[in-house]
Amino acid sequence: MTYPLPRMQPHVCQADSTCGHPPRFQARLEAADGAQPVRRNAEACADHLTDMVQALTTWARDHHLTEGQLTVLVIDPPLRGSGLLTVVSHDQPETLALAFTTIRLTE
Repeated sequence: MTYPLPRMQPHVCQADSTCGHPPRFQARLEAADGAQPVRRNAEACADHLTDMVQALTTWARDHHLTEGQLTVLVIDPPLRGSGLLTVVSHDQPETLALAFTTIRLTE
């Protein structure tokens, strides 16, 4: 697996380019690199949740980001209508998500 996770089709598992399942989890990495904030987001299906978390924490460790955290959220699956995925932004406050764990970044 390559990290950080590459940006792929929205609302498809990003942890495996061949997966194609809708994401059920989102990871939000927030840290600081000196004075600059560093943020990375990734989405994964249940099968690839651990791959996503491992890729982001390994990337943070490789970049010596120790002041920060990785929050994993359970997200609503994309809505389906007329056979097409409806675009839903996970950055909008009306999106339903539940943070179920936060991992502190350490050396």
